[in-house]
Amino acid sequence: MPGIMMVNTVRTGSHGRLMEDLRAAAQADGMEAVIAYGRGAGAEGAIRIGGTAGVLKHVALTRAFDWHGRGSRGATAAFVETLCQRKPDLLHLHNVHGYYLHTPTLFEHIRASGVPVIWTLHDCWALTGHCSHFARAGCQRWKTGCYRCPLKGEYPASLLFDASRQNYRIKRAAFSGIPNLTIVTPSQWLAEVVSESYLRDTRLEVIPNGLDLTLFQPTIQESVREGMGVRPGQAMLLAVAAPFDSRKGYPDALAIAKRLGISARLVLVGLTEKQRRALPDTVTGILRTKGPEALVSLYGAADCLINPTYEETYPTVNMEAMACGTPVATYATGGCVEQITPPMGISVPCGDVGALAEAAMALSARRGELREACRAHAEREFDRAEAMRAYIALYKRMIGV
Repeated sequence: MPGIMMVNTVRTGSHGRLMEDLRAAAQADGMEAVIAYGRGAGAEGAIRIGGTAGVLKHVALTRAFDWHGRGSRGATAAFVETLCQRKPDLLHLHNVHGYYLHTPTLFEHIRASGVPVIWTLHDCWALTGHCSHFARAGCQRWKTGCYRCPLKGEYPASLLFDASRQNYRIKRAAFSGIPNLTIVTPSQWLAEVVSESYLRDTRLEVIPNGLDLTLFQPTIQESVREGMGVRPGQAMLLAVAAPFDSRKGYPDALAIAKRLGISARLVLVGLTEKQRRALPDTVTGILRTKGPEALVSLYGAADCLINPTYEETYPTVNMEAMACGTPVATYATGGCVEQITPPMGISVPCGDVGALAEAAMALSARRGELREACRAHAEREFDRAEAMRAYIALYKRMIGV
């Protein structure tokens, strides 16, 4: 029975759910699949890489010296020993950043052992000297060599030193030239970024993540609109992010609410308590939803999803909204444009708050007629079952079965 080791920072969130779905799909196809993770809740049979104390030390090294991905040396050595003992036929990496792996140690083992590796990139961290996304800063240094990082203070934040030049060189040496490595990206946009980076010669495939379309589907619940404070005749605009910070366009969302006034009720999901307390009367704030079913209800009640994000790879919220029959107004960044096909959505230039507000209201006015079109688009483009089939086929090619 072929064995696969899957690795991600956490087992939750969109990336964690993708990994769990892949594990189930691999096992259903007769493969043995084990999950290894760095933080958060575990599960029976899953492998924790390191522990809380190691994570905190890694955080400290990052904050002080910008050594993200260069802590957790002992935890990574122990995980490598586990790999040597288990001898998986395939290693499937997701996020290797997140304060739990010493990436040079892990990739030294990969290079020496010859184990086939699939690395699904969910952001740009593997290609830069510091940041996980560079679009908002308009930075192009990752193409030739990072230095003086303009995003040093953002995830993974360094409060003192800038080690982006050294980090870039270490990553390039560790990640480049591995013959048994295949990179997978969820969007064509990220694939094009990889093709301009030091990983340009690595095998590359694009497999969009997809959704569980049996969970995310249209619902109509007027009581949800009433509970959010939406008045008769008002448009309900929904925005979802976690965390909902400036990278995800939180100030822009508030600017849209101010611009639209009483014509729309804006519902923001993913706020901190401090953010919620400071909201104007025209905005409803939610810290987090109680499970995906509650989020489905919000999508179904909304007239439009607004996504004022400045940094995205292939955003799950856009897919979820359209699967629930709700059109999307978004900034044209990252993989957003690939997901949006008129009339199911509109993408506008980043930072153009007025254009985003106009797009959201125009889509809201057509919500009823767009419901079926949005759902049909999601069924064509966002079915996670298709992603599972593509990954299983790639597993078999990599393993040789």
